[in-house]
Amino acid sequence: MIWPAIGALVWSLLLSPQTVTMKGAGAEAAAQEAPEGFRQGVRYTIEATLDEAEELLRGAAILDYQNRSPDTLSAIYLHLHLNAFRPNSLWARLETRAEYDFRALMAPNSAFERLLSARADGISLAAEYPHAPDSTVVRLALPSPLPPDGSVRLAFRWEARPSTLCRRQCRAGRHYDFAQWYPRIAVYDVDGWQQHPLYPQGEFYGEFGTYDVTLDLAEDQVVGATGVPLSGDPGWRSGRAGTDSAPPYQRSFYGAVPPPLAVGLLQHVVEPGRKRVRFFAEDVHHFAWSVDPRFRYEGVSLPHVPAAAEQRSGAEVAIHAIFRPEAEDTWGDGVAIARTIAALRWLEEAFGPYPYPQLTVLHRLEGGGTEFPMLVMNGSASEGLIFHEVAHQYVHAIFANNEWRDTWLDEGFAVFLGNWYREQRSGPEVWEGPLAAAVRLERFGLTEPVSTEAKDFSSFQMYGAMSYSKAALIFRMLRDVLGEESFRRMLREYYERYRFRHVDEDDLRGVAEQVSGRPLEWFFDAWLHGTGRLDYAIRDVRIGRQADGKWLTEVEIERLGEIWMPIAVAVDDVVVRAGSSDSLQVVKVLTDRRPAVVELDPASVLLDADRSNNRSKVGN
Repeated sequence: MIWPAIGALVWSLLLSPQTVTMKGAGAEAAAQEAPEGFRQGVRYTIEATLDEAEELLRGAAILDYQNRSPDTLSAIYLHLHLNAFRPNSLWARLETRAEYDFRALMAPNSAFERLLSARADGISLAAEYPHAPDSTVVRLALPSPLPPDGSVRLAFRWEARPSTLCRRQCRAGRHYDFAQWYPRIAVYDVDGWQQHPLYPQGEFYGEFGTYDVTLDLAEDQVVGATGVPLSGDPGWRSGRAGTDSAPPYQRSFYGAVPPPLAVGLLQHVVEPGRKRVRFFAEDVHHFAWSVDPRFRYEGVSLPHVPAAAEQRSGAEVAIHAIFRPEAEDTWGDGVAIARTIAALRWLEEAFGPYPYPQLTVLHRLEGGGTEFPMLVMNGSASEGLIFHEVAHQYVHAIFANNEWRDTWLDEGFAVFLGNWYREQRSGPEVWEGPLAAAVRLERFGLTEPVSTEAKDFSSFQMYGAMSYSKAALIFRMLRDVLGEESFRRMLREYYERYRFRHVDEDDLRGVAEQVSGRPLEWFFDAWLHGTGRLDYAIRDVRIGRQADGKWLTEVEIERLGEIWMPIAVAVDDVVVRAGSSDSLQVVKVLTDRRPAVVELDPASVLLDADRSNNRSKVGN
């Protein structure tokens, strides 16, 4: 996710384009065969109607929940995330940025997500709010314990409304960005229920599942969403820019999907002036959507890359761009489409085939961007923003880490990928600005552990600097430690082993160690869990001519900081590697001519807190 405040901190870490596309064939089976952990069984059937006159969404859902954990569950926890954007929420009370003052946002401008009823196998449940007066988490005690391998059918009715102050959701006139809008099941993992309130610092954590969603909308609305439109008219043809050809709906991707369960909200007959669009998605941990009758649409079918053929059950992936007409010049004429395709092809080459049937880039009301499975909501079509949010289709949609606990594992990863993408096009200079900014923080001891839980960073600015910027530089150093070939193998193995799983630091480190064949605990502990400084200096340079006429340069390197790293040593244009953790080490380099310059870390890869002592002119 990138939004304006964070964007200002890390925009220079973001990108520009280059050049990839599978159904989640066997994804459910693959998830259950993963080396450890478990994935709960989740299937949503949702009906929702948008009443624009009242600016209100009415929803009903059936949630079939299977307990695949080894524990017996006595309660279910749900997230009601829209309740963050109203007075008295934890978000409103903790927010320090004036532009997001939800304490002063009163009805009818504030958001809400009001749970009207809840049942478990037909028995009414009482709602409890463990973080009251915050109501972004609700606890529902089950009428009987849910044992391992047991299932329960939950039924909900609710009402929801986004706020007029945009923050990961919004409404303005007939435009609605429903990023958060339904009672979303909390994740139950090896650490228990992750029933975390929504804070300004930190994002989301969701459980993979199947979503069968029917939206009842005004007939002229154009809608973009997670999943594929199995039936009904999403409005893409009527809003289509520049062509009358049929949009690539991808309706056959999931095969023969049974009719949805009868949820009970919508009547059989569709009212005049209304329509119903049914979306379906598998192996996603969230469902988001936006509507606007003015939306313009462009779309293409992207053929699979040959390497993906065996893993893709569909022959193509649909790429959709949905945008407001005033942005035609910056989004239209294939601009957003081309940037999305370039990003996706590059990411497929890095990780593996894109497992979903479609990818939508949609023009939202708020600036910045937010990622959802198969859908990114962006405030602009800039190349850097599109790449960053599309990167999250891998480093969050496919690899579902806990974003509020390990923000670095998706945000820092996405920023790194974006700069790597740009580096291949423009050269390593793209790292100069971000590195210089991070070095200043290191030099003055103003850092906090990157692994800090999001809400516990001292400020929103520190959260951004550590979780996005410094984390991206840590991934760059990891690439340097492993070497690019091993790093690429790590990414592909990470994808093969953990797609559609919940991942954490141990998972990433385990794959890196396996691929490289060496322990890396020292690296992860130093850079993620501590605030020690890296500082290498040239202590002495000794030069002598050999009997064969070559020159031998002995470089004495001193480690002044607490952290050690393998470091490149350049004697003129001859580069060797110093890999000792000793406080003093000597590197010997042979050259044909007497050297003029000795430099440590000549490519400026390392987060060295004082680079003034890294270079020495040795003269004649």
